[in-house]
Amino acid sequence: MSAIAIWAQSTTQQLSGTVHDASGAVVTTAKVSVLQVDTGQVRNATVNESGNWVVPSIPIGLYEVTVEAPGFKRTTQKNVVVAVNAKPDVETTLEVGSVNDSVTISADSAQVETSSGEVGRLITGQQATNLQLNGRNFTQLLSLIPGVSTTNRSAMDLFGGYGSNMSAQSANGSRTDTFSWNIDGVDNKDNGGGGNNFVNINPDAIAEFKVLTTNYSAEYGQNAGAIINLAMKSGTKDFHGGLYEFVRNDAFDARAFNAITKQKLRFNNFGWNLGGPVYIPGKFNSDRSKLFAFGGMEFKRLRQGAINTWVVPTQTLRNGDFSGLASSAWPKDPNTGAAFPGGIIPDSRISKNMSRLIQNFPAPNFNGSGGNFVFPTTAPNDATQYFIKGDYILSNKNQISVHFLHDYYTNLNNLTSLVTYTRKIPGTNTKAQWTHIANATTVNTFQASFSGNVILQGDFAANPVFLNDYTRAGQGITLPMVYGTNNTIPTVSIAGYNALNASNVNWNNFNRLFNFKDDFSKYLGNHNLKAGILIMRSRKNQDNWPAVNGTITYATGHSNSTGNAMGDALLGNFSQYTEANTNREGWYRFTQIEPYVQDDWKVNSRLTINMGFRYQYMQPQYCALQNCVMWLPQYYDLNKAPKINPANGQILAGSYDPYNGLVLGGTEFPDAAKKRIAQTSDPAVLALFRGIPKETANKYGATWGPRLGFAFDLTGKQKTVLRGGYGVFYERVEGNFLFSAINNPPFISQSDIYDANIENPTGGSRLSYPAAISNAHFPDMKVPRIMNWSFGVQHKVDSMTTLDVAYVGSSAANLARTLNYNQLPAGTLQKNPGVNTNALRPYPGYANINMYVTGSNFIYNSLQTSVKRQMRGGGLLNLAYTWSRAITDASAYNEQPMDSYNFKAERGLASYHRAHVFVFSYIYPLPFWRTGAEWYKKTLGGWQVSGVTTLQTGTPLNLSINPDQAGIGQTSQRPDVVGDWNQGGGQRLQWFNTAAFALPAAGTFGNLGRNVIMGPGVNNWDASLQKFFRFNETTSLQFRAEFYDAPNHMSWWGVGTTMGASNFGQITSATDPRTMQFGLRFNF
Repeated sequence: MSAIAIWAQSTTQQLSGTVHDASGAVVTTAKVSVLQVDTGQVRNATVNESGNWVVPSIPIGLYEVTVEAPGFKRTTQKNVVVAVNAKPDVETTLEVGSVNDSVTISADSAQVETSSGEVGRLITGQQATNLQLNGRNFTQLLSLIPGVSTTNRSAMDLFGGYGSNMSAQSANGSRTDTFSWNIDGVDNKDNGGGGNNFVNINPDAIAEFKVLTTNYSAEYGQNAGAIINLAMKSGTKDFHGGLYEFVRNDAFDARAFNAITKQKLRFNNFGWNLGGPVYIPGKFNSDRSKLFAFGGMEFKRLRQGAINTWVVPTQTLRNGDFSGLASSAWPKDPNTGAAFPGGIIPDSRISKNMSRLIQNFPAPNFNGSGGNFVFPTTAPNDATQYFIKGDYILSNKNQISVHFLHDYYTNLNNLTSLVTYTRKIPGTNTKAQWTHIANATTVNTFQASFSGNVILQGDFAANPVFLNDYTRAGQGITLPMVYGTNNTIPTVSIAGYNALNASNVNWNNFNRLFNFKDDFSKYLGNHNLKAGILIMRSRKNQDNWPAVNGTITYATGHSNSTGNAMGDALLGNFSQYTEANTNREGWYRFTQIEPYVQDDWKVNSRLTINMGFRYQYMQPQYCALQNCVMWLPQYYDLNKAPKINPANGQILAGSYDPYNGLVLGGTEFPDAAKKRIAQTSDPAVLALFRGIPKETANKYGATWGPRLGFAFDLTGKQKTVLRGGYGVFYERVEGNFLFSAINNPPFISQSDIYDANIENPTGGSRLSYPAAISNAHFPDMKVPRIMNWSFGVQHKVDSMTTLDVAYVGSSAANLARTLNYNQLPAGTLQKNPGVNTNALRPYPGYANINMYVTGSNFIYNSLQTSVKRQMRGGGLLNLAYTWSRAITDASAYNEQPMDSYNFKAERGLASYHRAHVFVFSYIYPLPFWRTGAEWYKKTLGGWQVSGVTTLQTGTPLNLSINPDQAGIGQTSQRPDVVGDWNQGGGQRLQWFNTAAFALPAAGTFGNLGRNVIMGPGVNNWDASLQKFFRFNETTSLQFRAEFYDAPNHMSWWGVGTTMGASNFGQITSATDPRTMQFGLRFNF
């Protein structure tokens, strides 16, 4: 066995109960003692005039509750389990007799919740370690509970490019980035990373975790979605530990969808953990009751292959010989307009620099479809994690808990580029917590924590698939540069071929979150009162590197073109050359303060009412360097707009304001900005300080969050409980709405040159085209608000089985989304034939203006059912079923509507909506020959099977068309419906009837709604077979064979959704084929 948790989340659990005699009268003279079995710690309580008692703020674990009173027998109830965030109610009936006599009873494994109306689901350590987890990512366990919809194709995908992918789940209709992830009460969420975790804690370090999804207590905040509270394992009085390794190899696997061969896969996951007392015999902690520790390490080594197909020029074309092409495709001499004789460009006309760069293309090696060069890549992903947790019981009144977790993730990137780089992400989660027990009814807990990560992208190297030196000097490239700040060869893009991307700079990130919180608990009468405060401070630095090495684009259509893009490249006659000067730095900060009060009132032995209130002050995230640039229409002056060439959209020469409508937050640049940003002394830039707040958004104070819940024991026997509640919750606007604002003018030092020769790039035309505003928002951005509610019944079927049925609903307002504030009205291009889009914009001088607004909402209704049976011998059966509907007009903060003038027309199913989700998980020790010394019992006994079966309907598909049929200056529009898309669909690889759709009339939008057609569902069966070799009562060896998609019944996944594309309406991908994993685990 591994050590179990004893101290996690110690401010939220409690034990309570009522003491009666045989007649049902309360016994007010009773005394209660609560023993934590694993540590020997004892807490005492006194019974009040109503016969009630409470022991607040206790660690999770196994307890014994003893009640004694004069004239009654001492009664002890064993095997009382306190799970994370749980509040078990222990009802005791005393028998008349001597206090020296004792009665011992064992608590049932099945318990109903009689103290709270919140909807919370427990994932046990048994499930975390005994269920097969694809990629050993604990977040897969979220799919076992009702109300959760997942969007990841494979659980292996949760081991993502940034160490973890925690944004592939939705709970109760909320967006996928609204979860609150906590490890022993420490915030583990990257608020600017789409919801990813700083540390992807390994399953063997988890004691258990609770997922609170609806109307939870006011003591929880930070985010508006589900609260995931993970409890780490801890040391106990005895030593426990383990060693393990899991191995995966493509030799064991089936072929993937449409694959001719199996792609390379090597996955090794190994580690160890050890927990127990810290003591020095005869000197310190000799009775092993004061200081405990638990620690370990885990390593993941993943090598996953991919096959890439490219289009590359033949050696003949690289040498300037186009004679093999049709004469109409021969390049023409720009000096004469006639084709080069014989289709061959003379050597004297070929740019030596460009010839060398073109030689970086590999030679063709393939004659099939899709390209002429095929090459494999293997992406190495490595993760190393170590952790330590310590719990020190200073006295009966003071206890200290600390932990330190550290992830180190490395990944090789850009495997199809000329320059590779290594991404390194060290993540940290650490805390110190002091719990002071003033008396039996008064407890205070203070916690200070620090979490965060660093994203370092460096160790740039030449990709051996293409070259062995990426520097200009190393390749003999002597091309002049505009700024000359980087020595890497330029990126080369030639129309008709894959681009030769090259860059030896990349963005880096430094993210730190400091949290301080205090929780005070006082039991008065029948009221369990709590009050506290959370103070958060976030500091995030993230830079942004543009193309400082230069990007050369070759495409026909300019004055020096040969009519053939490869011919242009050989001559060096580019259509566009782009080169930037320097890096852009962003420093992002915010403070968050959340006080709360909570009262859990036990009205009588059958009714408990939960009342609370939380205020969430959320300072808008801001740029500490004051270089986040907004565009606001109230500062735009049409009289200062430039004139636009109607033929090509070019800005014509003349007097205009290049910063028209731009605004900076605050009043001035800080000293740190003046040392880093060249434009801080430019009067035109200083004029952009227009008096708006430094946060570029107004502080929003209407963030009051009431919470109300109830639990009513229908029979008074803790068998059937009615539970319900309502709550209001708030969510910080996702940080990515702000980060790219440093890329807006005027802090862009970049030259765009058109129609020249690369040997003299500055000799071209420095044409000016309207720039896009990639990121802006109005100052009145509101804090997103979510309301949720529930009503249900929980029933104890027998001593091992519980049934839970609930209606759960939620709604949201003020959700962030994106609009193009410079979109043309429908039909504009049709009314102005031949006129460039940029000449017709409502705000001339700019291209698209992407504005974030907080005007979206969602509504969610569901029936959620679960059955859980804890079997004798350690088995567990769990069934979860959800029937739901999630409707919204935007599923994510960056979703843009088809028509920005009417985004409410986007109302439809959420992208993560699944109408039906059924999950059956089980851990079942085979019931024969579990013990015995005979050889056949040791050989054939000790087997266990486990598995997860998932049956769920599909997520919706959003169809699109390629042309700008509406004439608005952008695509991503939908078609017209002209027939039944179900007729003839669902057959083999054709998912829907493509003849049911047509292009809308010119100048109009299609009549198909958003997310109307449902995609394929999932039918997946994972299974595991485990064999235990027991050496004695505490030592065993476990062998595991795990099968993901055991029957090799792949479910369709991707569908072509672009009308006119060759794969429109067809299945394009599927879930993973059968994959096998083997493991060994030694426990002591």
